[in-house]
Amino acid sequence: MLDRPIEEFLRDRGLRATPQRVLVVEALMDASHPDVETIFAYAQARQSTMSLATVYNVLDKLRAAGVVMVLDFHGRRYYDLRVESHDHVRCRNCGRLDDILRDPNTRLIRPAAHPWVIEDQSLVWQGLCPVCQNGYSHA
Repeated sequence: MLDRPIEEFLRDRGLRATPQRVLVVEALMDASHPDVETIFAYAQARQSTMSLATVYNVLDKLRAAGVVMVLDFHGRRYYDLRVESHDHVRCRNCGRLDDILRDPNTRLIRPAAHPWVIEDQSLVWQGLCPVCQNGYSHA
């Protein structure tokens, strides 16, 4: 996902490349739209002294620096390294969340129809992921 080392990626965004930040970015790269528990489990397996509070603090710093997008679905937060505007598809069976691409010039509403200033748009499509379509369970 990144085209350069994580340390350089963080420094380019004005962040120090601490071991904790590097580990959280690795976790974000390892899983598609992980939640904090998934990121914490990844970090614990590699650095057992890393606390859940540290994971939350790192994620807050990454979000504030524009490094991650926070997605809130049904009361759970998921994290995405892809911060440009894009849509998502969510499996209604297992909850898997993936990016879905749409032509950025496609407008789903006409701005004149609403008194809002539309700054961004993001949709969540619902369906069945390939694994659930075949009746298998996720490992």
